[in-house]
Amino acid sequence: MPHDALRHDRILQVLDRLLYDKDFRTAFAEEGPAGDRVALDEDILDAFVRVDVHELALVGRNIRSEVVSGGTGTGPGLKGSFPRTLDALREGRGVPVNQVAEVFIASPAFQRFRDVPFSPRGRGATLPECFHLFMAAPPELLDPSGELEPLVHYEAAAAVTRAVATGAHATFDVELRDTAFHGGVLCGFREYAEARAEWQLKPTMFLAGAGRCVIGPARRPLFDALTTLLDGRPDALTPSVRASLEARLSSWGLR
Repeated sequence: MPHDALRHDRILQVLDRLLYDKDFRTAFAEEGPAGDRVALDEDILDAFVRVDVHELALVGRNIRSEVVSGGTGTGPGLKGSFPRTLDALREGRGVPVNQVAEVFIASPAFQRFRDVPFSPRGRGATLPECFHLFMAAPPELLDPSGELEPLVHYEAAAAVTRAVATGAHATFDVELRDTAFHGGVLCGFREYAEARAEWQLKPTMFLAGAGRCVIGPARRPLFDALTTLLDGRPDALTPSVRASLEARLSSWGLR
């Protein structure tokens, strides 16, 4: 790759960090582009000499606000998609939502978000899927044992299912654990056997097509039979089971 192209890529990487990493942004504001904590390569220093640190801070706050409360690209945001998870983090670990958002935004998982401008990852993922990826790592500050992952997954799966049902799937990829497309319908199922009893998470099925979604308790045999039918393998089912499942899919608007 030519030197100019490499330099351009490095400039974009720094812009990414300035936009999404609060600690890096603070170091830049306090020390400037030549500061020890910023540690930019000499050949790109000139690109950042005239950066308005006050405007940069404002942009950072706006990004955090949209991630927390929702916006055009973020959908309902963390508050709308993960109310129970955020309650658990606040009550059990004393971490407020703004701090959760700052740590999330600075993480590699956030770089997969479809609206991150300088970090293309195909079409990118929805904010809920990125947040699940972040919490599943798990983050040392927020959930070092990974205990919250089942709850995060449940809320993420519900949010992604609803996003697919809006018909916006052409704008993002879905790679969330325990979900896949079958015959054009997003299908997900998880037992949540490892979830804490107080969360009352039951085995749950998530289905979504354009304009329709189904989220509710189910059993694995039903889910497997539905995906078999959606995959175009009706002969693998008995006629009575096939007819019953077709009726269900039709009533749900998925046929």
